[in-house]
Amino acid sequence: MNAAKNLEFQDNIKAEFGAGDDLEIYHDGTDSFINNDTGDLYIKNSTNDKDIIFQSDDGSGGVETYFFLDGSTGQTRFPDGKILALGTGGDLQIYHDSNHSYIDQGTTGDLFIRQTVDDKDIKFQCDDGSGGLTDYIKLDGSATNTKVYKDMRFSDSIDAEFGDGGDFKIYHDGSNTYL
Repeated sequence: MNAAKNLEFQDNIKAEFGAGDDLEIYHDGTDSFINNDTGDLYIKNSTNDKDIIFQSDDGSGGVETYFFLDGSTGQTRFPDGKILALGTGGDLQIYHDSNHSYIDQGTTGDLFIRQTVDDKDIKFQCDDGSGGLTDYIKLDGSATNTKVYKDMRFSDSIDAEFGDGGDFKIYHDGSNTYL
């Protein structure tokens, strides 16, 4: 076979591999397919510190990278402005816009953040004002309570309510404090 020539397959003609034709690659005139009928399908890049890059049309006639597997860091990366959308309707979205990061629950249902390991916690951490990281709020799974480690500030005329019906309130209207 002359390696300088292309192999050309007409529509619906499959390139088949394996004793049982278990792997096939073809184009049906409209779409292209890679089908594997046995075992796992590996997509592998063995080049040191290189990536597997997923690109598609950008909706304006160009091609853009939507995500890539970063071989040097072992991470799946989404470029700025690209959204990881989960759910059939893309209801949960996680993204970064080059300045800020977002988790959006947009169109249906509640957003649950769950810790299901016995006696473990959910911790909300942030900068400690000195370049370090500290807990601000902890949902303590072993003590079954919520611990607040930093001051909570309520804006004027915003109630801190207690009781199932919110029947005990503390608030400040900018001039006076009420219980």
